[in-house]
Amino acid sequence: MRKYKIYQVKREYIREYGFCSLDLIRREHPDQLGLPREAWDLIYTYETEMEPSLEWLFCLFNRGMEGCGIPPTPEHFEGHSMSVSDIIETPDGRLWFCDSLGWKEIQWTEEES
Repeated sequence: MRKYKIYQVKREYIREYGFCSLDLIRREHPDQLGLPREAWDLIYTYETEMEPSLEWLFCLFNRGMEGCGIPPTPEHFEGHSMSVSDIIETPDGRLWFCDSLGWKEIQWTEEES
């Protein structure tokens, strides 16, 4: 089984990161190379034997897209409809930021020790 992890911005970070494009986040935080892991919650892990595209996963977790040949959003998915600033982690560990237009690969910032 392949696991795709979906992250959404935590409520306390919405004003800073929620529903913002990656360009806007980088303009607001120019010294930050990655995104702070603590600002995103892992809200769902989707397990499948398929190798879905990021666009397919976007449609699956974007409520209201029913009828486009994609199954309905899983009943136990409790996040908001997939949108800008959400992140998908693919089975190979790569992180993909849902941007205003398409997907951008990102990384988490290094944690301070």
